[in-house]
Amino acid sequence: MARRCGERLAGGLARRAGIRVAVACAAVLIAAGCGETDHGSASVRVLTHRDFHLPADALEAFTEETGIEVIVFREDTPDDVINLLERSRAHPVADVVVGIDTLDLQHIIDGSLTEPYVPLAPGPLVDDLAVDDHALTPVSYIDACLNYLPSFYVVPDRRIDELPDAELVPPPVPSGLDALWDPAHAGTAVIPDPATARMGVYLLVALERRYPERGDDETTPWPQVLDQMLRWDVELAPSWEIATFERFAGGEPPPARPISQDDPDPVTLASLSGRRPMTWGTTGLPSVFAEYQPGLPPALDIAVVTDDCVRIGFYAGVVADAQNASLGGRLIDAIGEPLFQFGISDRFGSRPARSDIVSTPAWTEFGVAVHPYRPDPAYVGANWKQWQLTWSQVVRNFSTGPPPPEPEITVTLP
Repeated sequence: MARRCGERLAGGLARRAGIRVAVACAAVLIAAGCGETDHGSASVRVLTHRDFHLPADALEAFTEETGIEVIVFREDTPDDVINLLERSRAHPVADVVVGIDTLDLQHIIDGSLTEPYVPLAPGPLVDDLAVDDHALTPVSYIDACLNYLPSFYVVPDRRIDELPDAELVPPPVPSGLDALWDPAHAGTAVIPDPATARMGVYLLVALERRYPERGDDETTPWPQVLDQMLRWDVELAPSWEIATFERFAGGEPPPARPISQDDPDPVTLASLSGRRPMTWGTTGLPSVFAEYQPGLPPALDIAVVTDDCVRIGFYAGVVADAQNASLGGRLIDAIGEPLFQFGISDRFGSRPARSDIVSTPAWTEFGVAVHPYRPDPAYVGANWKQWQLTWSQVVRNFSTGPPPPEPEITVTLP
């Protein structure tokens, strides 16, 4: 039964690390249970979502060492994971849940959807990731921030007696979230829409911190900032993948090349052919793109804006009243071990929760360390869905209202 409901990640199938299991299959798991596989060996069921990466080699090593097979099934979104946990409280569909983020951390705790578990040999953790009472165990984190293409912001070299071409003079390098509602920058940016993309919600958390909706009279609230962003032509993409890999990168990694004023072909919006040189991503995005290159490139045309970043943690836990809670605890132990932690980096460019894990070569060369905002899980957990509704209302009102005025852009020549 388990063989039909999940995907075996041991025994040579590591390359297919987890699939999404339909609700109908989850119902079968509820009825039949997955404590043992067809051959009677022990198994542990893992529930996650499509945005979270589980290192297949670490799971395979866990099975080889313990004899416990790992059956992974995925829901589409983190919300789907939470909903399934709540609907299956009486008969849990999984023993372990992985990929809970800061937005839903307090929801899991308040709903007692996991049970406390203290790993047998916990390693040193990155600051502020630990959870009180061990309701969840930190797995990884990202520092979400703005990314940009440095080549776009290079000022073309010119002779001292030559007048600059205003169309080729770029805006200054973005320095923070202010760039998103600056008319000189906004038309160069594409961001994941918080209404449809989890990465966009992380941007919304950063905006609320920088421009609180109910702040003092001297701070512009983020709904007004959003209105200005839309007026100056910030593009909203329905997903992080589209924003990053299509509209920002153009379907291929940014070229591996040095960034220099000596480039004979200045990078402009026209030369980017519809791509946009600024997006919302992570500090690990340069290392993600480096992995697409043959070997480590000498330079990479992607950089990180180090201000206004926000840290998002990802967690795992033993599901409350799980059929195989003890086996789930053994998997939680393995998740905290170096092999799993070293392999946790995924397409977001996430980092291991343990602070003593050596970075991958791509991270060592291209990863960027920042001092991010660490949101309070209780505060963001209680408010992010309301912020999401407000965002959608502002976007809807803008799209149905009168056309915005043309932006006035002042170019400051060097």
